[in-house]
Amino acid sequence: MPARPLNRICYVEDDEDIQRIVRMSLERVGKMTVAVVSDPTQALDVFAEFKPDLVMLDWMMPVLDGPALFRQMKLRPETSSIPVVFITARASQPDLDELKLLGAAATISKPFSPRDLPEQLRAIWAKLP
Repeated sequence: MPARPLNRICYVEDDEDIQRIVRMSLERVGKMTVAVVSDPTQALDVFAEFKPDLVMLDWMMPVLDGPALFRQMKLRPETSSIPVVFITARASQPDLDELKLLGAAATISKPFSPRDLPEQLRAIWAKLP
């Protein structure tokens, strides 16, 4: 279990409606600080500036999908140890297995409960080494 509480979340998602729902859930219900990134090609720069405790990635995004962005994170010393949770509509077993092999901390399926999302993330956080 990490020594500090989960507070800073960076969410990479191209759908504005889902961005709003996640931001509202994490900020209002979870009392967390949230940075939302619409363009995955800018995410690494935002991570370096924002210094999130945890990153949430959508799988399907234009130009650069979540797994490709996660692979790029692993190549950079400043982002390689940030836990990643995928929040995705792709929830078939082969898809989930792929994310696990990549090293994802967890996967949350869309649709999700905005009321439960902060506690889901805290439960994932509590299980991290």
